[in-house]
Amino acid sequence: MSVPQLAELYWAQFESEARRPIIVVSRTDLNRGDYVVAVPLTAAKLEQRLNLPNTVPFRAGEFGLTKDCVAQCEAITFLEKCRLDPLPFARLSDEVWRDVVRAVGNVICADCEPT
Repeated sequence: MSVPQLAELYWAQFESEARRPIIVVSRTDLNRGDYVVAVPLTAAKLEQRLNLPNTVPFRAGEFGLTKDCVAQCEAITFLEKCRLDPLPFARLSDEVWRDVVRAVGNVICADCEPT
């Protein structure tokens, strides 16, 4: 597996769940070890989550996603790299990446902007 890059989307296997897409949010230089920090995407309770400040909505077909979903920034987690598919399936645009960083900032009560 290559070193996961910031803002890349991967399919990941969670311990108690089916595979689901994630966004790598940890700095690339930190991803050389066994773990990455990631934000999971979910389609559960979609209508309730679409306009929350701690989520970022995605439409089916966008960035290779197969159904409407949201980045669930309050569920930020770390994952072993062995749980990720070997290759990313997409990379976020700068605009959407900015939205993800802002949503993570909302979770930690900080005004965040990507560098």
